[in-house]
Amino acid sequence: MSDVPADLPNRAPSAFDAPSNPTEIPPHPLDGEWFIHLEGKTYGPYAGHRLAEFCKEGRIDGATQVLAVGTQDWKHASEDPRLSSIFRQARMQPQAPPPITAAAGATVVQVTNQMAPQPIIFMDDGLPFGPKSAGVALLLSLFICGAGQMYCGKVGKGLLMLFGA
Repeated sequence: MSDVPADLPNRAPSAFDAPSNPTEIPPHPLDGEWFIHLEGKTYGPYAGHRLAEFCKEGRIDGATQVLAVGTQDWKHASEDPRLSSIFRQARMQPQAPPPITAAAGATVVQVTNQMAPQPIIFMDDGLPFGPKSAGVALLLSLFICGAGQMYCGKVGKGLLMLFGA
């Protein structure tokens, strides 16, 4: 008889049960090793996790030539079935630019906007006088030709009308 209590229900093992032997766990796809070819030189072998770090740092991209250990064919890293997921993730995650600091040799410029106060304008023609009455301008024009124009602030037009009449 086994050590299992009798009150536990019998059930078939599922895919979520832990394997009885830890060596049955399949390896991670990036646990392999690859050589990389950059600028005419071959480097490595590097584990796939290290290549993922290189990709995040921008040292390699999908066009980098790689050779899996134990194979004979060089191919682009994005074409390798085990490495292609690295480059899909890199495309989906936008790279944040590094912070710009004066210590890094950048010129830091501070811009401040200071605007002079503008005069208050009450009329459409830009004169800083209060609103004018059309009735007063009419009465002035009836007595003196052009006086209504001068009252409204159009002195040149009013004088032209005065002397032209």
